[in-house]
Amino acid sequence: MAISVKREANSLEHYINDLRSIWGDGKNPQLPFRVKALLERLLASTRLEDPWMAELIAAGKPSRELYRDPEHGFIQMCHVHKQGHSNLPHDHGPCWVVYGSYSGLTEITTYRRTDNGEDPGRASLQKKELHRLTPGVAYPYLPGDIHSTHAVEGPAVVFRFLSQDLDKVERYRYNLEKGMVSRV
Repeated sequence: MAISVKREANSLEHYINDLRSIWGDGKNPQLPFRVKALLERLLASTRLEDPWMAELIAAGKPSRELYRDPEHGFIQMCHVHKQGHSNLPHDHGPCWVVYGSYSGLTEITTYRRTDNGEDPGRASLQKKELHRLTPGVAYPYLPGDIHSTHAVEGPAVVFRFLSQDLDKVERYRYNLEKGMVSRV
């Protein structure tokens, strides 16, 4: 006689199910903040020993897609960044994003554009805010927000929720030193 054992869903699967249940048409302006709350709950409820988390940390990949929703198009990524990893300021175009920290310390600097955008290829940015992503903390960044990330203490395990596929939208990267902007 075979014994049937029902597998319990893990914290990532619960999180994905919760995301799908709140998504609606994806246009609610409160959605980024609701996703932030769900992501913080995922970060708090996941243990290092959970097999899916242990595997992510052991693999140590700088970028990994964890889930892509076939119906709604949102994407959940995980990044394992070595201490010192950083990127240039960038935006996500018409998409919004939520960054959350599982471990390490990542600083996210936001910027405001100070030029009028009339000179193609040129941009002037001014630092606006510095967010410190410590374990369990998440921040939403809305469409057009310009930001950069820096792993201060690593390895930093960062979850990045994308409202849609960034490869399918117009977005930009900014070079502060040269005062340039280019399409990604």
